[in-house]
Amino acid sequence: MKNKIIEKVSKTKDMYKLKIGDMCVEMVYSENGKSFNECMLNILNQKNKNG
Repeated sequence: MKNKIIEKVSKTKDMYKLKIGDMCVEMVYSENGKSFNECMLNILNQKNKNG
């Protein structure tokens, strides 16, 4: 899965918007103190839970 994400990010025109499978992901800056990795792991964990 990690390699697929890296491949998608490297091929996308807009580094802050990408599509992974049937899910569209838009990244924005936040003031909550969480790192990008933490947020991405939360998204992927939610996706796995929902099937």
